[in-house]
Amino acid sequence: MNSLEEDMSVLLKKYKITREQLRNTESFIPLSSVTNILEECAIQTNCYSFGLELSKYQSIDVLGPIAMVIRNAKTMGDAITLAAKYLHIHSTGIILKVYEQSSLISGAIELSLEVNSGTGSSSKQCLELCVADLHKILKLIIGDSYIPLKVAFSHERLSNSYSKFFNSSFIFNHFRSGIHVNRELLEVSIKNRSDIYLKTAEEYLKNNYELRNEEVDLKVKRMLFRFLGTEYASKRNICKALAYHPRTLQRQLVKRGTSFEKLKEDVRKEVLYTYLTKTTMSYFKLTDILGYSEISSLSRACKEWYGKTMTEIRTKN
Repeated sequence: MNSLEEDMSVLLKKYKITREQLRNTESFIPLSSVTNILEECAIQTNCYSFGLELSKYQSIDVLGPIAMVIRNAKTMGDAITLAAKYLHIHSTGIILKVYEQSSLISGAIELSLEVNSGTGSSSKQCLELCVADLHKILKLIIGDSYIPLKVAFSHERLSNSYSKFFNSSFIFNHFRSGIHVNRELLEVSIKNRSDIYLKTAEEYLKNNYELRNEEVDLKVKRMLFRFLGTEYASKRNICKALAYHPRTLQRQLVKRGTSFEKLKEDVRKEVLYTYLTKTTMSYFKLTDILGYSEISSLSRACKEWYGKTMTEIRTKN
């Protein structure tokens, strides 16, 4: 905003953010405030590529200590897995998922990004910023061999600036946002890495940033939001990610008056309603995302949760 000679004082005051918070890299700012400010900045400046433009000022270092983990992974595939695992430290509402089969290109993989501020308000500029940052990080680590096959956004085209930021073709109003790349890129070795640095960085993240006082049910729910629709959403894999023995996790959840299956159902219910009311995604794709084997199973679940069919919910909204 400074580069556009715009005054930020009013917006900062509106969302109760101080300039000191912006200068302190350890400050936590609500994601809802960030997404709303980016949307208002785009409107105020008539710059609807605001999120993309903001990415020019960011690098992998915006991720803080997570950047150290990514830089020292063995392969690009490992780096992406680690990024997905620890991204909640940067923001619990920004979710990175890896789909082994691209929804657009046969034989490719899909690196999907979601922004969930928990308010239901628009996060298009923030999402474009995140996709642009992911693109820059991939290019930085992989080098010239990195060429995205397709860049997708779940919203409409906002500007004519996409070609300036991505050496790729684009699709808009897709059911997922993200970058589609050749599967072989996962095997690319990361140069100038160190096992010692990787171990040190992971220990630092676990000791200093993992929410150790967070209740176990919230931890599980957070992981389910991140991995829903992938193989990592199983109880076994969630236990592994959280370093819990399955029986220990079960006992802890019982103490909280819930279970893994109940938490998974709650997440599915919330995600389904969001997609039905905020997107035009097909029921077939919704079935896949929520991890159901058949549309009929999802239809029955929707009726049980809301007392309405998916079509009734979508039509009403």
